[in-house]
Amino acid sequence: MLIIDRMVAMVRSGPSPSPEERVAAAARYQAEEHARQVRQAEERDAFLAAAPRYVLPDGSAWRSAQMLGRLSNGGERDRGRLYHIVSEDGCGPMGGAGSALCGATPGRRSVGWGDVEGTPATCPRCLKRVAS
Repeated sequence: MLIIDRMVAMVRSGPSPSPEERVAAAARYQAEEHARQVRQAEERDAFLAAAPRYVLPDGSAWRSAQMLGRLSNGGERDRGRLYHIVSEDGCGPMGGAGSALCGATPGRRSVGWGDVEGTPATCPRCLKRVAS
């Protein structure tokens, strides 16, 4: 019965697009996708330029990030978290599990470090390490 319903739907929808129309539609889709990726990269660069950046005397760059919890139910109820100073390579959803300046590392019940935050760091131990 389902095959007949599909055939009827195809007949009612009208003629299928020609091969030239399919190629044009695929090219349009690829151009739109490329434009979207370029726009997202520009927005990310603008955000990173505006976000606080901490450069240590040795020349390494660090950003403000929050340690993520288990996310078992999707509701992070403990909003009183600290913003630590984490290396730029360690931030982000695919970031590593490296240590913050204060020594805090994601444990076995943590997802890891969150993405770069626009909020300045609030961890007193991290800020003390940057100041010294």
